[in-house]
Amino acid sequence: MDFSETTLLVAASLLLAAYVKGTTGMGFPLIATPTVALLLDIRTAITILIIPNIIMDITQIFRGSFAPAIFRRFKGLLLLTVLGVFLGTKLLVTLPIWLLNLTLGVMVLVFVTSNLFRLDLEISPQMEGMLSPLVGFLGGFLNGMTNAAGPALAIYLYGLKLAKTEFVKSIATIFIFTKVSQLIAVSTWNLFTFSTLRLSLLVTLLCLIGFYAGLKTQDRVNQQTFNRGLLVLLFVIGVTLVVRSLS
Repeated sequence: MDFSETTLLVAASLLLAAYVKGTTGMGFPLIATPTVALLLDIRTAITILIIPNIIMDITQIFRGSFAPAIFRRFKGLLLLTVLGVFLGTKLLVTLPIWLLNLTLGVMVLVFVTSNLFRLDLEISPQMEGMLSPLVGFLGGFLNGMTNAAGPALAIYLYGLKLAKTEFVKSIATIFIFTKVSQLIAVSTWNLFTFSTLRLSLLVTLLCLIGFYAGLKTQDRVNQQTFNRGLLVLLFVIGVTLVVRSLS
């Protein structure tokens, strides 16, 4: 890999995304995918980010105590996630790049908007049984197609009013299940090759540096200021992707 300007920009975005993941517990694919997609092929971007995502989510699950009850609670969601991932990956392979960039840009802007308006949803236990499989399918589909399932899943889990620790462990568990399914899917359509595997391993090493730094500063950072700056960055990225795809 040559250390061109493009390579350095991608490296900086990956460090930032991994740092945010370590600091806030989420946000890595939401930041890394659209940023890398501005510089590289979106299919390659999605593929090389799977392995580092899995490793960071495993770390978050096993920080503290492991909660197997999460699997029982979200079993319907997890099962439908697999179907959604494979259908979304099929579209990733077949749809034109401009449409994939447009979809990803819209997803980023939806996430920013939901944060700005502080949507306050509350999902009852009865509604959870009905919505869980649908959210699983939607999250898997969006993840397979754009690598940006985070907004939909975060809004749903927030609506369940989970405690902070339970929220982080739940979304990390869902993401691991999703990413393993996605790894199989992209391999099925020959997106995961030896060259992308080698690049993915290099990306993983870089991301772990940012992730570790994020974990170390998790309790020190001014969360409100950090979140505002992050939303501004995501808004710019989302608008850039939409404008780029339409032009």
